[in-house]
Amino acid sequence: MGIFDNSKLVDLVTKYIKTQLELVKLDIQERLEELLSRIFKFILASFAIGITFLFLLLGLANFLNEYFESTFMGYIYVSVIALIISIIIIYSLNKDNSGTPVIDMEEVDEFTNANENDHD
Repeated sequence: MGIFDNSKLVDLVTKYIKTQLELVKLDIQERLEELLSRIFKFILASFAIGITFLFLLLGLANFLNEYFESTFMGYIYVSVIALIISIIIIYSLNKDNSGTPVIDMEEVDEFTNANENDHD
């Protein structure tokens, strides 16, 4: 019998590793629940905003129908405006962003370390 009991030491290390794994699992689960909650809230808000814009566009189309004394011209104008806005949005999403600078994290670390040393 030595100074240390190997079976107890192995048992303690095993329990420690299991506990750490459980903590990691719980942390991942908590972050996943938070992410899903945020996604669900975003979907609900997007749906509400979409319905609002739909009724605003219908109202604008009816107003233009009254203004042009037509039964369909207002809807056509609103559709054309929506199409133009959609094309602009799609074009801006597909635009190549190669001109935007990429942040080099090593430069950021050097900058923050240099600033921290200035305050000492």
